[in-house]
Amino acid sequence: MRDPKRILKKLIGPDIDIAPFDATGEPLEQAVETFRDVGQCRKIRDFVTTNFGIDFAISPETFYQLLEIGSINYIETTQRDLEVETISLKDTRQPDDPVSIGNLNSVLRELYKDLQLLHERITKDFPDALLIHDMRPELIDPCLDFADKLERLHGKWSLFKGSKVNDIEKEFASLFPNSTNAQPLQTKFPLIRHEMELYQSALRTEKKWKALELDLFAILRGGETKNLLLLLQNAQEMGNRLWQIIYQSSDVKKCVELLGIDFTDIHPLFDNQTVPLNTNAL
Repeated sequence: MRDPKRILKKLIGPDIDIAPFDATGEPLEQAVETFRDVGQCRKIRDFVTTNFGIDFAISPETFYQLLEIGSINYIETTQRDLEVETISLKDTRQPDDPVSIGNLNSVLRELYKDLQLLHERITKDFPDALLIHDMRPELIDPCLDFADKLERLHGKWSLFKGSKVNDIEKEFASLFPNSTNAQPLQTKFPLIRHEMELYQSALRTEKKWKALELDLFAILRGGETKNLLLLLQNAQEMGNRLWQIIYQSSDVKKCVELLGIDFTDIHPLFDNQTVPLNTNAL
């Protein structure tokens, strides 16, 4: 890095004096890289919020709700005698306690795991999903009902069979206008019934992450697995950047404190009023 002071000045802006940073004696190159990672985290947060409606800068209230998820709530700590103790965060914190970087990373890790499982299931078991462009949670039960009705009619002769099948087909087509490959339903209903397993799984995941207001069905409707993969990648990138900030900061602790970054509270990390950073200079 040719001129870390100049780059640092561009990052923190003209209103902040870089002299105190220089006076720490800490490597400014590393401080610059750490602050750049903070800026990248903000960009990721903005992108995910804009495109998926999820805010990675989770509030204390949201985090407290997420403690209903066991893998986020329970943490293991090693005692002096090397015994491992399991602690429930819900029993040791208040709803308005700040969210630490470690807390946020535990959320991102669990979210990534769930999204990756869903992505793998789609690509391996449902690569040609028929209803994915129209699917919503409230349409799962009607689809199963259509399949049950058609199965009962299948192989049976009735004067009114044709009329009943046509009524089902019309209703189905009105609910799934972008799913022409699923028609005629009377020959595709076994596939449709099987595909409901995917959406039931997606619904369980969506309910699990209700506190984040995750709309998995909107993500799938918008771009099948492409948008899901994009969300996956951004969750992973955010987690990697956060750990990098922690790792790099070990040699620039004073610079990090001067800028106002606090590992026990993610709010300043994402708030440009508290920790001003010029993300255009990254």
